[in-house]
Amino acid sequence: MESGSIVKNHIIKHKWQYILGVILLSISCILQLQIPVFLESFADSAEDGTLNNSLLLQLTISVVLVGLGIAFFRSISRIYIFRLSRILEKKVRRRLFSHWLKLPLQYYNKQRIGDLMSHAINDVNVIREVAMGGIFLSIEVVILITIAVTMMGTTINPWLTLVVILPLPGLTFLAYKFRFQIQKRSKNVQEAISHLTSTVQEFCSGIRVVKTYSQEKNEKKKFEAENNKNVKANQHLILTNSMFISASMAIVGLSYLLSIFFGGLLVMNGTISLGEFVAFNTYLSLLIQPVENLGKVINILQRGWASNHRLRTIFNIQSEVQDNKDEVLEDIEVQGDIQIENLSFSYPDSEETTLRNIDLTVPKGSSLAIVGRVGSGKTTLINLLLRTYNPPRGSIFIDGNDIFQIPLQTLRKSVGIVPQENFLFSSDIKKNIAFNPGYYGDEDVTEAAKLAQVYDNIIDFPQEFRTPLGERGISLSGGQRQRISIARSLLKNAPILIFDDSLSAVDAQTEEKILKGLKQKMDGRTTIIVSHRISSIKHADQIIVMNDGEIVERGTHATLIKQKGIYRRMYEKQTFGHNRIVGNQRKEISIKRM
Repeated sequence: MESGSIVKNHIIKHKWQYILGVILLSISCILQLQIPVFLESFADSAEDGTLNNSLLLQLTISVVLVGLGIAFFRSISRIYIFRLSRILEKKVRRRLFSHWLKLPLQYYNKQRIGDLMSHAINDVNVIREVAMGGIFLSIEVVILITIAVTMMGTTINPWLTLVVILPLPGLTFLAYKFRFQIQKRSKNVQEAISHLTSTVQEFCSGIRVVKTYSQEKNEKKKFEAENNKNVKANQHLILTNSMFISASMAIVGLSYLLSIFFGGLLVMNGTISLGEFVAFNTYLSLLIQPVENLGKVINILQRGWASNHRLRTIFNIQSEVQDNKDEVLEDIEVQGDIQIENLSFSYPDSEETTLRNIDLTVPKGSSLAIVGRVGSGKTTLINLLLRTYNPPRGSIFIDGNDIFQIPLQTLRKSVGIVPQENFLFSSDIKKNIAFNPGYYGDEDVTEAAKLAQVYDNIIDFPQEFRTPLGERGISLSGGQRQRISIARSLLKNAPILIFDDSLSAVDAQTEEKILKGLKQKMDGRTTIIVSHRISSIKHADQIIVMNDGEIVERGTHATLIKQKGIYRRMYEKQTFGHNRIVGNQRKEISIKRM
C-alpha cells in the first residue's frame, strides 16, 4: 500500500543530495546577512566622521564580492534542488503510467480520459512544484528567519529583538487558520481542472457527433460552465492566499512599527548606535521576502497535499488480475488446447450472473464459433479466456494447465484477437498493423494486409503504408479499420486466434474473401469466431449458441439446422433477408433492360 508523502519519500531517498543543496543555500543566506553588517559600519563611520575614500572603497568591494557570492551559491543550490525535483517528476509520471498498465479493465470503465490526463499532467506537475519551489522556499524561509533573528538578538539588542518578534508567532496562527481552507480550495482547483480537461477531451473525441446533431451551442455552454467553475475555483484560492499574505504583511508591518519606535528610543538614549539601528532594520527588511514566500509555501504545500492524495489513491488500487509467483509455470509454451469446466461468472460489483455452467472443449487446431443475441455472454467468455477478468479457479484450462498457472504475458502473447472495438492508434498504417512486440518487415505487413483484404485500399492512399491516421483511425472507414485490426491479429502468428464479431463492418463479398484468406492462417491454430452472421461461422468445426449466459445449442452447422432451434431461426432469417435483397436487385436489373 502507498503511504506517506511522495515528496517525503523522495527526500529520504535522496537525503544526501538535499543536504548538500541545503548547505549551498545556507551559505547564500549567510552571505546575504552580511549586508547589514556593512551598512552598520558605513552608518557608524558616517556618524563619527571616520568615513573616507579608502573605507568607502573597501565597503563597496565587500558588498560586490558578497553579492557575487550570494548569486553564485543561490544559483548553484537552486539548480541542484530543482534538478532533483525534475527527477521526481520523471519517476512519478513513469510510475503512474506503469501502474496504469497493470490495472484491470474495470478501472478504466469507471474513469474519464480527461481525469486520467489531469492526474498524469497537473497532479504530477504540482508534486514537482512541491519538490522544487516548495522545498527551496521553505529552506530559505527557515534559514533567513533563524539567522536574521539570531544576529539581531546577539549583535545588536536582545530586548529590542524580543519586542520586534513578538508579533511574528501570529504567522504560525495565521498558517494554522488558513491551512484547511487553502487545502480544500486547492483540491477544488485540481478537480475543476480535471473536469475541464474531460470536457475538452470528450468534445474532441465526439466532434463528428456534435456537428452531425448541430450541438455546437450546447457544447459551448457545457465548456463555458466548466470553464467558469475552473475560474471561480482559482479565484477562491487566490482570494484565500491574498488574505493570508495581506495578514502576514500586516504582522511584519507591526514589527517594523515597533522597531522604529523602540529602536528610535534606544538610539536617542545611546543604548544602540545609529549603525546598529540601520543594521537592525536591514535585518528586519530581509524578513519581508521570507514572510511573503511563506504564503507561497503554504499554497504549494496544500496543493501538493491534494495532488499527493489523488495520486496515492491511484497507486493504492491493485489489480486482481496478476500473476501469483508461487503458482505460475515458467518457460511454458501455449499450444492451443482449450477446456472449460462448469464455468459460472459474475462481473465485479454486479450481482447478476453473466455466465452459467459453461462446459466446452476446443481441441488444438480446431475452430469454434459462438453465436447468440446481444448480451448473451459471448464477449465475456472471450474476456475470461484472455484473463482480462479472473475466472473461477479450476474452470478454464489451456493445454491441461489451469489458466492461473500460465503467466499473463505468455497467455496474451499466445492469443491473436480482433476485438469488437477496432481501435487504431494515430500513427501510420504500418505501425498499427505491426503493433505486436517483435520485428516485422515490409513483406510480413504486406502479406497480413492482403489476407485481411485491405491491401488494395492501402496502396490507393498517397503514402500507402506510411499514411498517418487521425485520432482512433478516424480518417478510415469502419470496414477499413476492422480489416487493419484483422491484419494486426494475423501478423502476430499466435497459436490461438479470436475474432470477436470482427466482420460486421464489411460486405458479404469482402467477408467471403477474408474467410478464404483466413483458412490458411487458421490451419493448425485454435480459432474462435464470435459473430452474428451465419455465413462467417458455418464452416467451423464446432458451433455453440449462447442465450442468457448459457450454452443452449451446440454442434456443426448441419446438425444445428436439423435441431430447428435458435440457430436455425437465425439462419432462416438471414438467408431470407439475403435472398430478398438479391431478388430485388435482379428485378431492378430486369427493369433497366426493358
